[in-house]
Amino acid sequence: MKDRKPSLYQLSLMILVAVLLLVGVSLVVLNLSGNSQLLRVAYHPDLHGAGIMVLAEEKGFFKDEGLRVELVKFLSGPPEIQAMTSGDIDIAYLGMGAHFYAAQGRCKILAIDSLNLGDMVIAHRDSGIKGLRDLRGKRIGVPRGTSGEMILSLALDQAKLRPEEVRIVNMDVAGAVAAFVARKIDVVALWVPYTTEIERQVGKENVIRLADNARFIPEYAFLNSWVTTERFLKRHPGLAVKFMRAWTRANDYRYHNLEETVRLTSQFTQMPEGSLRMMVRSTQWLESRAIATYFQDGTAAQWYENQEGIFVKTGKLARVVAARRFLRPEPLLRALGRRVKE
Repeated sequence: MKDRKPSLYQLSLMILVAVLLLVGVSLVVLNLSGNSQLLRVAYHPDLHGAGIMVLAEEKGFFKDEGLRVELVKFLSGPPEIQAMTSGDIDIAYLGMGAHFYAAQGRCKILAIDSLNLGDMVIAHRDSGIKGLRDLRGKRIGVPRGTSGEMILSLALDQAKLRPEEVRIVNMDVAGAVAAFVARKIDVVALWVPYTTEIERQVGKENVIRLADNARFIPEYAFLNSWVTTERFLKRHPGLAVKFMRAWTRANDYRYHNLEETVRLTSQFTQMPEGSLRMMVRSTQWLESRAIATYFQDGTAAQWYENQEGIFVKTGKLARVVAARRFLRPEPLLRALGRRVKE
């Protein structure tokens, strides 16, 4: 029997079936990838910047939302903002010293993590520095764009010292700790747990605390935040809500189980439990429903705008920007079932 060549109709039908099969395969792949969506999240290796992420993974909160989270370690805000701008990071923990990036339009604030009480300016006790006025002409190590820089700015302002009247040395966190311990700088502006590590190395009795957050409360609230970009929110609004659902569960678990959080965070970050436990005492922890209320009643906006006033003084911002331009609590509110203004 002769082989019969397929007709034009049969060829068309075969091509159509092939296309449909290919489309079907593509849809299955997309659906499968959608079952476990990848998020790249920047964290800091401490109880603020890692605790919630560790709990959300350990307790299965991310899994419940169909999320796979790749955690990327950072020690300060500026590199995180660069990574988010380039698209390498989706969501990040951000300390209060880098909030000016939000006012500049570089990121949007999703949630308040906590209120920090552990930032401080410290000096060697035998340095001759007894108070803030004695900082004139001294070498001060501080990582720029961090809460350390913010607390230093407030301290200098209170002492009526201009930044040019002291010798500010921009250092990364590890470098600042090492330089202070080695007595290459007179003063350092850092936060728990790094100040705790300094006290451990040089002896707590050999350090004098010149200023800390408590000195400037209630005029200022020292907020830590979780942030993302406008681009991410527009492209992945549902993903943002899923993340915040897992986030709120982990945040509330942390609130009620701080000792367990210390243990799990220590295992993940390799930070000593003792240092992390110091953060428990130097932090005002917040339940998720309280955070949502602060956004809804205007408290959060007032806190962030007060912080902006510090950034204006230090030249980071030209003026105070209305917080509504960079606060994006909608995913948080939706995650908690709160009404969202459209």
